[in-house]
Parts: sequence; C-alpha cells; structure tokens
Amino acid sequence: MRKLRLTREGVDAIIGAARLRSFIILSPVSDIWIKFYQPAGQGPAAGMIERIKNALAEVPRATASTVHYLYLARIPFLGSVTLFALPLLAITVGRPLVLAAYDLASSGEAFFVGIAYGLAGGSIYFTAHVITNLCSNRFRLEIDRVVQSRIDKAWASAILLALLINILVGTCASKPVLSYSGAIAAAMIGGMLVAFAGTFAAEAISSSFPKNPVYRNLVWFGIKIGLRKQKGYLRPISAGVETNDPANWKYEEGHVRAASYTFIVIVAYCIITGKQIAPLVALMLLLSLWVLVLAGVTFFWDRYRLPLLVILVAYFWFAGFSIKADHYYRVWTRPSLDRELTPGEIVGRAVQQHRPVVVVAAGGGGIQSAAWTTSVLDQLGKRLKADSGGAYDLPHSIRLISGVSGGSVGGMFYAECFNESEPDFSHSFQAASSSALGPTIRGLLRQDLWRALMPFLVTDICNDRGRVLERQWCKSFDNKFKPNAKLADATLSAWGADAGSLQRPALIFNSTIVETGQRLAISTVPIRHALIGETEFTEQYCAELAVSTAARLSATFPFVTPTGRPIMLNTSISACRVVSPPPCGGGDQHLVDGGYYENSGLVGAIEWIDDALTDLTNPVKNPKQYPVPRDVLLLAIDAFERPTDPEDPCQLRQTAPAAESSEVAHGVIYNLASPLHAVMNVRGTGQRSFARRLLRMFQARWALQHVNIRDVKIFFEVEDPANREEHVQAGRQTKALAGKQPASRFYIGVDPGKEPLSWHLRPSEIDELKKQWVGFDAASENCPDNYGAILDFFKAESAEQ
Repeated sequence: MRKLRLTREGVDAIIGAARLRSFIILSPVSDIWIKFYQPAGQGPAAGMIERIKNALAEVPRATASTVHYLYLARIPFLGSVTLFALPLLAITVGRPLVLAAYDLASSGEAFFVGIAYGLAGGSIYFTAHVITNLCSNRFRLEIDRVVQSRIDKAWASAILLALLINILVGTCASKPVLSYSGAIAAAMIGGMLVAFAGTFAAEAISSSFPKNPVYRNLVWFGIKIGLRKQKGYLRPISAGVETNDPANWKYEEGHVRAASYTFIVIVAYCIITGKQIAPLVALMLLLSLWVLVLAGVTFFWDRYRLPLLVILVAYFWFAGFSIKADHYYRVWTRPSLDRELTPGEIVGRAVQQHRPVVVVAAGGGGIQSAAWTTSVLDQLGKRLKADSGGAYDLPHSIRLISGVSGGSVGGMFYAECFNESEPDFSHSFQAASSSALGPTIRGLLRQDLWRALMPFLVTDICNDRGRVLERQWCKSFDNKFKPNAKLADATLSAWGADAGSLQRPALIFNSTIVETGQRLAISTVPIRHALIGETEFTEQYCAELAVSTAARLSATFPFVTPTGRPIMLNTSISACRVVSPPPCGGGDQHLVDGGYYENSGLVGAIEWIDDALTDLTNPVKNPKQYPVPRDVLLLAIDAFERPTDPEDPCQLRQTAPAAESSEVAHGVIYNLASPLHAVMNVRGTGQRSFARRLLRMFQARWALQHVNIRDVKIFFEVEDPANREEHVQAGRQTKALAGKQPASRFYIGVDPGKEPLSWHLRPSEIDELKKQWVGFDAASENCPDNYGAILDFFKAESAEQ
C-alpha cells in the first residue's frame, strides 16, 4: 500500500505564490513562503499553467494527509477544542451552567486553577507531539522534520491562546474590582508558569532517565509485553538488532517524556484533590487525565483500525455488569406510618386553631430557584409582620411547600429554620445561596471517576458526588447556624410528625422515575388518593429517607448529580456495601429531577390541598368534624422572568410595532433535528399550559363548595435590577429599567434570562436575589400578583377569627 506523504514540496504546490492558508489546522505547514521559478524557454503564461497543474495534482494527496493527521491527533485536538469551548460557552449559550465555574473567590483559588490549566495544556501538547513525531513510524503518514517542528509550534500557539481566553473570562466573571481582577489574572498566570515548569521537569527526566538502571528494566518490561514488535514504541540502538536484550533497545523519542509528564499530572492530581478545590481545577485535571489516557489508547489501536468509541463502549458495557457501577441512595426501615397523618388532618387542625392556610409551590431552576424561594418567603414574612404589628405570621401559616429541583432545596432550608430556638428565616437564604459546586465536581473527580473506570474497587457504593452534594448542603446550615436538630439528621417521618403538630410545613420533593416516567412525590405527609401516572415514595418503597437525600433526588440534573436507585440499610448511618432492595420493591428504579414531569410544583401542591379538602368535606373521612377552610392562599414562586403570556393581566403591553423577522434558511439538518427541537421546546410551554389549566379547574371545582382558592404568582422581578446594556436599551419587560444605566461591558454582570442553574452564585447574583420583590410596590389595577393580594388574604382571615 502506498504511503501518504505530507512534505514541504507538496504543501508548496497547494499554497502557491501567495502564501495561502488552505489548511487552517496545519497553519505552520502552510506558513511557508513559496517561490516559483519560470522554466527555461517558456513564457509567463506557460509557466503559470504548469504551476496550476502541479497544484491541482497535489491537492488530493495533501488533503488526504491532512485529514489523516487530524484523525490520528483527534484526542489532543478535542482537548484543545474543549479549552476553547468552555470559556465561549460560559459567555454565550452555556452561561447558566458554565459561567459559575469561572467565579474565582481568591487569588489562591486562581493560582490552583492556573496550575490545572497549565497541566491540561501540557497534556495536550505532549500527546500531540508524540503523535506528530512518531506517526511516520507507526502509521502510513510521513511528515518532514521541518513540518513537524511547525506543527508543534502550532499546537503550542493554540494552547497558549486558549489559556489566555480562559484567563480573560475568569477575570471578567469574578469580582468587578480592577485590583482584584489584576490579582486573579496574575495568580492564574503564576499557576500556569508553575505547571509549565512541570514540562521542563518532564524534559529533564526524559533526558536523564536513559542513564538510570530503572530505564533498562522498563525496556525489558516493554519487550516482555510485546512492544518490540509494535512499531512506534521501541527501536534498536544500532541497526540490524533482533535480540531481546534490553541493552540493545531504547524507547522512541517522546514516549519517556510523555510518561514522565503523566507521572507529574498524577502526583498533582493526588495532592490537589486532597483538599476543597474550585470546579475548574477538577475539570482541568479530569481533562488532563483523559487526554493522556485516551491518546495513548488511540496511538496503539489506530494501527489496527479499531475505533476508540468501540473500545470505550465495550469497556463500559462490561463494567456495567458490576453492581457497584450504578449509583445508589440510602433508605432504611420506616417507623410505622401514622394513619391519622394526612393532608386533611393538618389543614383541619390549622382551621380549627384559626390559622390561615397558605400553600407554596416553588418551581425548579437550580440554585437560582433555591435562593429566590427563600429570599421572597423571608421578605414576605418580615413585611407582613411589620405591617400588622406582629399579628400576621406567614411562616407558621404555611401548611405545605411543594418544590421541584432548586425549589425543593429552598423549601428544605426554609423548613429547617423552624429547628432554631428563635427562627431567623434569612438563614435559609444564606444557606441556599452558598456554593456547593466545587465539592460536587470534586466528588466527580475522586469518587465517580474511579467508579466508572474500576467499579469493582468501590467499597461504599453510596459515596458519590450526589452524596457529597447532600453533605455540603447540611454543612452550609448546620455548621453555620447550629440549629437544635441538625439538617443532616432530618428524616421524612420526623418532619412529617412536626407538620402534623403544625410546628413546620409539610414538604413535597417532586421527582421523576426514569423507568416509568411517573411523578414521584417524596412527601413528609403523603396523600392517600394517588392518580394514574403518579405515586408516593412511602407507597412505592415503604422505606425511610433523609430529607437532604429527598431534596437531592428532586434536583437530580444531568452531569451535576447522578441518577440513583434505592439501597436498603439497617440504619441511616450504615455503610452501603451490599445491595438490598426496599421492602416494597422498586430497587431497580432510578430517580431524576422532578422538572422532567412538571417544573412549577403546582401539580403537587394542587393535589395535596385537593386531597385535604376532599377529606374535610366528606363526613366519613372527617370523623373529628374539622371545619373546612373558606380561603386558601396559593403562592406560586418562579425564579425567572415573567414569561410572555397574552392572558396574563400583569403582562406589559408592547405599544411599538414588532420588528420584521428576517428570513432564515433551513435545510436537511434542521428538518432532521426539528422533532427533537420541538420536544425540547414543547416541554416548558406544555407544562405551563397544563399547570395553569389544572389550577383554573381546581379553583372552579372548589368554588362550587364555597372555598376560595387565591393564587399569587411571584416571578423573579426585583426593584432596581442590574441589567446589561442590551436589556437596558431594549426596555425588556419591567418598568424598573427606565433610565437605567448599562453595566460595565468588561465584567460579566447579572443578565435576565441567563440565571445560573448550577450550584454556585456569584456575588453580583447573590446581591440581585437579595433585592426587594417588585410586588411590594403599589400594584396596577390589572395585576393581582402583588403584596396587596397577600395582605388582603390575611386581613380576611383575621376578620373571621
């Protein structure tokens, strides 16, 4: 078979006399000045024709060589693409999930981030260098020495450019103070220089290692495992050597250097991950390891035309047969269920004691939802207490919080405040806005990486990044505020008993069962009338569960936290070593975010209060003759902007004519992707429409029995919002933007519609969530979603007492 040859002459013919850059990836190859000489006896026209013929003749061969090289170097190429893509995603479409990782809290944190980035860049460079210099030995692709040198320089230039872009984004995303930004940039550069020193250390090791006796042992080991017969690994010291004597062989140039650098990365990995680290540190260390490992695998197997994807799929498929490869959450034997602990019992007791009935539905949306839920409930409680002289007590009037995803986490922190001697509900906001992203990503790097690669070595099968996230939540509250009963010890049954005695709200942590698509309500006070497509945790598993685990299962979003299935333990503190299903089965069912089924929390709230009212209006189900509430307040909290809705009376009307939409061409790719695109878009629209119609039918149904269900929708609308220039100029939706000055364009500020969905808030985002809800302002006549509607409810309840 004829070898492909990427030579300087071939490239010259393609590029021509104008120093063209036809092959962008191999820019150093094309960065060669070409000078053609006119053949003797020929005119200018004949010489030009000859040059064109030569160029056209070389195009297919050189193009094939370029594609061949890019395929062989695909792992370092994808690694470099990742270095470029992360910062670009952070400031564009991936901002809600990625930008939080670039918020660096201190120069020390930035220093370690710089080290991790330097290690990632070095991993990409060393693997690319080995492939470039040894592909002519192992594969049918020859590259001239001059071209090899230029390709190495191209890799180095691309890596340095990517690192500079990451430094810039890290500086822009952190605290908007010039001196602080300078310290962050300097610390990142300093860390990268330290990491680059590792490359020189690898060079020093590789140059001195052949003189070490250990080197001969490694050569002997390579011969024993068959590397002598593999091209591109070992070569004879002198020509014509066919013996197995290690003294006559040495490793090809580049292998020892790459192995030395791999050793340095592993040492850095063990040292750095031993402490709490920034998310970017974990991501870059993970990238370094994957590039080094996968590049080594592809360099070996590409000679046999065995694709890497086949190798990975085969390996992880076989690893999946290990029971320890799955993720688990802990359940244990539940105390006997109190049959009197029902929604009807709780609502009936509250009405009998002349307490208002308030139900909260907290929608999903990561840490943004968790923080906004706690912030607005704290604001409402303080304002009602101040305006009534202490007569209106919102916290002790809330009978239920139905949460989804981040809303569940916010509800958990708010309910935990009732364990304090003197509840301060601002503590719930402080805990909900605390970052948990770093420990979670560290759990991905330490626990879950080895679970994926070598599941048979896992000892505690419940110890994964999901469990790490739970512990971080508990630590954020317990260590800082020291409640009487720790959040880490809270269970569904214990909080259910508290709800029964009206000491704290009942909670519903809405989740979704992967295998069936059902909504799973993890309730402290479960309903008794489950509907088709829905089920209760206590009925499904007959087991006990930690409250923090329930919140995590409700907020299980891809990549951040893993899907999990239950494992039965003897007690809550038992180690997870043996897989045992719950008493009622369901041990093979995995749970994910409740937002897949319904993201507002309204479905759970409506079904719970409907269950209560149904029992209270039925004499057979209400033997204690509890009174039926005549007024119920439903607060629907949404942590994002008010969506465009023609039926919403609070929606600002646009008086200006709509701009004409430009024509956009759509082709085959769009048509193929349109079904998936439609499914993704219809999810949010369909859920909102379904929840709204369900609420209307629910209100109409109970209005016939003289029960007034008042609903107030609370969106993320704050006074004096900080907005970027494009939103200020567009006017957006809130009148608070009138006369607003745009934020600085260098620093990345708060941006409506791009709120964070991960488990980290930047200081500017925390400040925005602290601001006062606009509903406290004098509301317009057409907008019922305001503080006045809530105040009217409490006045009406007070008048009836």
